[in-house]
Amino acid sequence: MKRINHGTLTGFAILVSLLLLPISYGNAASVREVSMDEMLQQCQFVFEGKVVALNAKKNSRNRIHTYVTFKIQEVIKGEYPSNTITLSFLGGTVGDVTMAVSDMKFPQVGEHGIYFVESLERSQVHPLYGWSQGHYIVERDATGTDRVMNSSKQPVVEVVSDTPVNQLNPNQKSVPAPSKRGAPGLAVAQEKKDARGLTVDEFKKVLHERMGEMQ
Repeated sequence: MKRINHGTLTGFAILVSLLLLPISYGNAASVREVSMDEMLQQCQFVFEGKVVALNAKKNSRNRIHTYVTFKIQEVIKGEYPSNTITLSFLGGTVGDVTMAVSDMKFPQVGEHGIYFVESLERSQVHPLYGWSQGHYIVERDATGTDRVMNSSKQPVVEVVSDTPVNQLNPNQKSVPAPSKRGAPGLAVAQEKKDARGLTVDEFKKVLHERMGEMQ
C-alpha cells in the first residue's frame, strides 16, 4: 500500500490504521491470477452498467473509501433489488488527505463496463473479483458498435482457454491461452487500432454459455 499525506498527525493516524487492516480485507500487495471460469463461478454478482457517481468518505476508523455508484443496465449473474448499485473501494481523497492502494483503479464517472462483483456482503479492499481482472470497459468504435476491453483498454478479441487474465502477454498483438483444463481465459489485442474487440453482445453470450456449461 502507498499513501500520500498533506497533514502530520492525521496522516500518521491513517498510516497506523492501514497497518492494522484486518485480514478479511484481503492482500492488497499481491493479487492472485484467476481465470474467467473461476470468476464466473465465485462471483456473487456480474452486471453491465455505467458509472454515475464517485464519492470519497472517511469511515469510523478514519479510513478513506471511494464509493462508486453504477446504473445497472443488465444483470448477467445473480440478483439485486435496485437498478443502481454502490461499490466501496479502499482509498481516495478527502480534503487534503489522499490514501492510495497500489494497483487500485477506480471506475470513473461515465464509464460503461461489465463488472464481476465478488461479494455483496463482505467489505473488501477491492470489490471486483481479482481486482482489475474483474473489470471490463465498454467503448464505442467509429461504427457506433460497443466493444469490450480489459481494464488497460486492450480489446478483448476472443475468449479462449483457461489462462489467468494477468498472464496475457502485452508484447504480442493477440494472446492465445492454451490449457489442458479447457476453462476459458482471454485473448487481447495489444494495439487498439489493430483489432476490434468482441461486441458487448458477443462477450455476454460467451459468459452465459460458460455459466450454462458449469451447471
